[in-house]
Amino acid sequence: MIIQLLAACVGSVGFAMLLNMRGKQVVYAGIGGIISWGIYLLGYRFAESYFIANFVAAVFVALYAEIMARVNRAPATIFLTAAAIPLIPGRNLYLSMYGIVTEDYVNARVNGMTAVVIALAIGLGIVFITVIFKFINRYNSRRNRRNV
Repeated sequence: MIIQLLAACVGSVGFAMLLNMRGKQVVYAGIGGIISWGIYLLGYRFAESYFIANFVAAVFVALYAEIMARVNRAPATIFLTAAAIPLIPGRNLYLSMYGIVTEDYVNARVNGMTAVVIALAIGLGIVFITVIFKFINRYNSRRNRRNV
């Protein structure tokens, strides 16, 4: 498990560097990768569902990204993108394509559907938190306009 968490950190840090993040932001991206993969592992251990584990991890990643965006005065997207990298279903996509190439269509379909379910869970988790923060920001801006 520790090796998996370190690999998630390295992957997130590497992607953060591709996004031209600098200084503490790279460290925060690595921490986000550790958090996302750690929560995924815990979620899968309890629920044994790819959808639930990835949804819960994506919710926490999006929440982490919003908090880091306010702390660093940077867009949440950069933290979200870097921290969500460990959740990407690369293995399932690879196995799906491999199944197509080797004409093992049952394996291709199973891995393809798993990749779609994982992608859907990640997207829904991110949208869930993003919408909540949009409503909070809209409420705060309206309240501030009334007080001025």
